[in-house]
Amino acid sequence: MRASESPGSWLGAVQMNRGLGKPKVEILTIHFGINHGSVLQCYALSKTLRELGAEVEVVDYVPARYKMWNNVKIKYPEKSLPWKLAFLLASSVIRFPQKVVFRGYLKKHLALSRRFSEPRKLADGCPDADLYLVGSDQVWNSSYNGREDKSYLLGFAPQGAARASYAASIGKDELTEEEGSGIARGVQSFWGVSVREERAAEQLANFGVEARVDLDPVFLLDREQWCELASTRTRREPYVLVYVIAQGYEEMVRQAREIADRLGARLYILSVRPIRIPGVDRNFLFATPSDFLALFRDAAFVVSNSFHGTAFSIIFRKRFLTYAARYNARIENILSIMGLGRRLVTKRFDDALVSEEIDYVAPAAAIAKGAESARAYLRGLLEEAAR
Repeated sequence: MRASESPGSWLGAVQMNRGLGKPKVEILTIHFGINHGSVLQCYALSKTLRELGAEVEVVDYVPARYKMWNNVKIKYPEKSLPWKLAFLLASSVIRFPQKVVFRGYLKKHLALSRRFSEPRKLADGCPDADLYLVGSDQVWNSSYNGREDKSYLLGFAPQGAARASYAASIGKDELTEEEGSGIARGVQSFWGVSVREERAAEQLANFGVEARVDLDPVFLLDREQWCELASTRTRREPYVLVYVIAQGYEEMVRQAREIADRLGARLYILSVRPIRIPGVDRNFLFATPSDFLALFRDAAFVVSNSFHGTAFSIIFRKRFLTYAARYNARIENILSIMGLGRRLVTKRFDDALVSEEIDYVAPAAAIAKGAESARAYLRGLLEEAAR
């Protein structure tokens, strides 16, 4: 609802949607980064809601702090101005074409609202909807987002609008009093509070918030559905795929080279940064999310330090290892749910895990149960919104 519009105009638009029997949902998430998992979790939630009968749009909120220059200043505050400018220039050589690739992919596969970069402008130009849904990804992680952003608590939505979360992630092991109280106040009017990790639910309970725990949206689509979105090109040579999303990856890549040698395979690196470590056979710097899916689909073995690298290893039923990284609670949580805790590496991989096949019967059952529960929750929100 724009500032010039009255509450009645918003209600009129909502009633029109309801009259058509197809509730309109606006999703707010972190969909815009050069990050394959962020894009695919948003795609999965959008597709699931459409399958459940909703009209879906993604709020194209890209906070100004994520612009490349602002991001450099946030990440490297102690560096000198000349260093920051040099870093920005060097990064732009790779980042700019990557941004073009990802932006084009988003426009092709998601229904996006107009672009917003400031909370006030988002509040003034809020798209009409029957339901505003925040999640998944680390929407409630103030460290990841550079600061607390109340937009991710849906404060921009019109007064009285239906709000809820789905698999919202806090990502951190501990919340400060200020962070926890802020989230608690923000979700008071939510129809439902859904988080992605057990630890997040425990933390919110300390602030009087009852939250359910749901699977990341990527688990709401099955392997066949992801294969439909994947690139059709196949790579027939055996390879170990390393998916790098966090810092401190050097030792992980060296150990992945060992694994590749044992399997008689090549070593592929999928990352948004060039990895210059001896033994790497190929870097994939400009892979689309569909290329990402194909690389996971065809891999002989996967090594990653990423939540979504772990998730898609499980979805495609691969042998894999996940190396401990920052915001590790979310990775530990999904491995625990799937009964695959042994696949987490803190220092050095267990030799037996390289050749050991993974029995995916129990993980498949956990995914099926979690997806059924999640769909029931989302269906309930949509049915209420359509009334």
